[in-house]
Formats: sequence, structure tokens, C-alpha cells
Amino acid sequence: MRRWLLVLAPALLTLLLGGGAARADTPTAQTFGIQPASATEPDSRGTFSYSVTPGALVKDHVAVWNYGDQPLTLRLYPADAFNTDSGGYDVLPEGKPSTQAGSWVRTAADSLTLPARSRQIVPFTLAVPATASPGDHAAGIVVSLRRESKDAKGNAVTVDQRVGARVQIRVSGALHAELKVLDARAVYHPSLNPLDSGRTTVSYSVRNTGNVRLGGRQAVRVSNLLGSIATGAAPADLQELLPGNTVSYHFDVSGSYPVLWSTAGITVDPLAVGADKDPQLSSTVAKQGFASIPWALLVVLLPFALIGYALRQRRHNRLTGIPALPAPVVAGALLAAALLLGQLPLAPHASAAEAGTLASPADTGTLAFDYETGHDDDAIDVLTSGLCPAAGDYLAVRITGAGFPAEGAPLTGTVAAAAYRRAANGGYVLPLANTLRVVANRSGAGPLHGAYTVTASCRAKVAPTSLRDFTGVLNFGTPTSWQAVTVAPPGVIQEAAADPQTGTAPTAGQTGAAPAGAAPGVRRTAAVRTASSGTPVGSWLVMGAGVLLLGWIGVPYARRRLAGRGAGEDVK
Repeated sequence: MRRWLLVLAPALLTLLLGGGAARADTPTAQTFGIQPASATEPDSRGTFSYSVTPGALVKDHVAVWNYGDQPLTLRLYPADAFNTDSGGYDVLPEGKPSTQAGSWVRTAADSLTLPARSRQIVPFTLAVPATASPGDHAAGIVVSLRRESKDAKGNAVTVDQRVGARVQIRVSGALHAELKVLDARAVYHPSLNPLDSGRTTVSYSVRNTGNVRLGGRQAVRVSNLLGSIATGAAPADLQELLPGNTVSYHFDVSGSYPVLWSTAGITVDPLAVGADKDPQLSSTVAKQGFASIPWALLVVLLPFALIGYALRQRRHNRLTGIPALPAPVVAGALLAAALLLGQLPLAPHASAAEAGTLASPADTGTLAFDYETGHDDDAIDVLTSGLCPAAGDYLAVRITGAGFPAEGAPLTGTVAAAAYRRAANGGYVLPLANTLRVVANRSGAGPLHGAYTVTASCRAKVAPTSLRDFTGVLNFGTPTSWQAVTVAPPGVIQEAAADPQTGTAPTAGQTGAAPAGAAPGVRRTAAVRTASSGTPVGSWLVMGAGVLLLGWIGVPYARRRLAGRGAGEDVK
């Protein structure tokens, strides 16, 4: 059976040679293709892939097809490959000289005339320089058809239609696999609704700073000082980022309430491409702090602060000895109270859409992990099999097992369920704040071994009683590697909607099917270099500041009142 591979998008590259025209009359599309071949016939290889040493000489063949009913004259040439700004795979156009792997390839012919419905097999050689650096080098062998045409205004237009086969070359030597997050930037855009969370625009670039091609899985999280975490819709996986190439991203994250300062965390987990045997893959994490000022809330609170200040001054004039309260302190107290209330279940962003029917503590669901096997220093996302009940719209995750306290060690703070992404199965996607190695070291658990249970508990903001638990198990075969008993279906976690209010999950009270079984294959094994994303200690700081403020105002007033009452009794 005939097979051909158009591994480069069969793009029409339109070059306007005459005056600038908005549209060209494209000539009738021709059907032609290219694929790897032996000396006698096309073969089943999808791409040209070689493992070579410096100075090696490789001979191979490529088959060029004409599937149309008319003869064609085609150009055949090798070219350097590169990544486009969006991460696509492309090659240099004809006429632009190749300086990398494309210059190593020589075809026996650079022009072919093919009769209708025919093919021709063309030999080529790959001459690897003796000075070639270790690692991956990419090129393409391209076949193109050029046609002259005219646009609607009569201007001459050249249309270059081309397809190609990838050439992947790995030169022996020391291999280094690394992706880096560069130029991370986050900007907060407030909402006109003073109690809404607004949105954060996150932009960054991923660069392959190693010498092997890599794929990658990405995650973006925005956290505020009170511990609330919002996760954006997972960016598309990197399919193949060539060494030295860069891809840029720019998108919005909703759901993190503004409390003056927030942090955007970007995690990229590198993945081997195809059957590549790469060295250990280490995740990269970048964090960018940014101001998240609730301007609309400040505008609403300012009149109240001024009124309170005026009333306080009048009262101060009547009761001397009580320290006057400056207007900035009044405004600050109101702002602190409003920010704290913004994290409570009554705040608009923690809507009833997240609420289910009241469940008993025995109502246990399933917790699935985002990949089948991993290391103790991997970043982990988990997926619940359903929603929390109405009375327990906050979530806290803990781990129990050998070495940990009986009550477990926390993996996250207590975070509003509304802050988490909703997945298509009806559950929440929960990013764990710390790696298991960090948690074990902090808890004094020692080397991890055996089975450990990870539990996500639905609870109220301040009540410790669990109203519903979701559990999953990790089995540690060695102190640094684990295997998950339950794995989320491929893509469910990555495709979860960014906005939990508009996700595709079932309505409140429903639960999706629990993920069952393990995803086929190992999706990644990576060592993570990252710091903790924090716990909601800011909540206690805000409440403590409020108590001190009330004491600073109330204690002098109470003393003055008592002194006045004592003086009155003495007069009597």
C-alpha cells in the first residue's frame, strides 16, 4: 500500500513580486509528495533519523511522487530546520543558504521532471563534519513546485508550494537536556467589580539551552499572599523544540483575588521526543512577583475611610486623651478587612456553582495523579473524581504513611475550591504546593518507602472536620521513585478550563466518573528544581493586624471611660 508523509505543513508560500496585492489567483493545486526510500522502493520510515559519529558519511534515498494527472517539474533541496515563534517545525526557504545540518546533505539531483502518476527515487549523502558538536541537529529535504500567476489587479505573483521530510541527526558525545523559562512577566488587570478577582496576563519564553531536541508539558499558577492559587488553562504541549530555539507564550489566568502582591509560577516539564534516549530531564520553574492592587475596591472604600476619619475626629474632640486615628490607618483597616472577606466563602468568586449536596464524612472519592511514575522531587497535579459539598467548599491536601505524623503532613494550604480549575470529569485539578521530597524533609519522615496515601479533604474555612475526602495512593519502590495506583486519563488535567466558573464540568451535586487504570506509558520522569509556592499564613497575619488595630483604638478608649466613671464616683 502506498504511503507518503508530508511532515512539513504543505504551506503555500506566496511571494508578491509585483505591486502589493491583497489576493492572488492561485493556480490549480498539484498533488505531490516525498518520503524515505530504499534504493528500489519507498519504505515505511516516517522520517530520516541517524545516530552518527563526527566525520561519518551516510548514504540514503528519498522518493518523490507525482500523484496528479499532469507532468510536473519539481525542485529538490536540503535546508536547515528551525522552530517558528509558535513552536512549529519549518525549514529555510530555497535560496537562503543553510549553515547547519542542511549543509551536510547533498541530493543527487536538484530538479526533477516527473510524468503523471509516477515516482522517482533520488540518492543523497549525509556528510557529518569532523567538528560536528554532540547532540541533535535537524534539517529537511524539501520538494517544491513554483508557478507564476497574476492577482486580480494583474500583478505578477510567484506561488511556491512545498512539502518535505524531516532529517534528524544525533551526533555522539556528551548530551545535555535542558529547557529554560526566560523573560517571564505578569501584569494584573483589575475588574470593575470591586469583589471580582480580575485577570492576570502571563507571558514568557521557553528556550532549549541543551543540545538535544525536547518536548515539554507546561503549567502556570498564580498565587496571592493569602495562599489562594489560580491555574490557567494548560498551554499546549511543546511538540519538538530544537536546540537553541525559543518559543513564546502569552495568555490570561483568572481566579486569583488581588491582595496587593501576587506571584506567577511557570513550570515546564521536559519530555523526550519519540523514542529518543535522553539524559535525566530536569523541570524548570520560574517565578515572577507582581503588584495586584484592587483599585475598584480602594475606590469604594475611600469614601467610607474619609467619613470614618471625620467621625473619629469629632469624637476625639469630645474625648481628649484618645489617640486620633489617621485616615490612612482607617483606609488600611477597611482594605485589610475587605481583602480577608474576599477569601471567605461568602465572596462572589467562591460561588455556589462549586457546591454539591451535603455529604457524610464517609463519602470518599478518588484522587488521580497526572502521570504514572515519577520521582520524589517532581511537581505533581492531582484530579478529584467529583465536587465538594456545599458546606465544605475549601480544600486541603495531606499525605500519610511511614515517617509522617498520624494526622498527615500538609501538601497544600486550605484553599477555596473556587480557585481551582475544573476538569471535564467533574473534579478539581489540585496543584501540590511542594514536592514530596520537600514535605518529607520538613516533616522528618526520612527516606520514603512503601505505600503513601494522598488525601484531599473538603472542609469549611476554619472548621477542621472533613465533609468529603478524595484519596489516591503512591507506591515508593525506591526512596526517590514512585508509581501511582490511579492515573488521570491523558489530557484531562492539561485541558481543564482556566476559569472554574465556566468549565465544562457537571453541575453542582454531580460527580464525574473516577479515573481508573493507568495511562499507557510513562509520560515523563523529571527532577524538579523549585521552591515552595507557600501556605496561607497571610490570612493569620491580616487577622492579627486587625486585632492589634482594634486594641490600639479600643484600649485607650476603655481606659478613658473607666477613668471618667471613677472620677464621677469620687465627686459623689
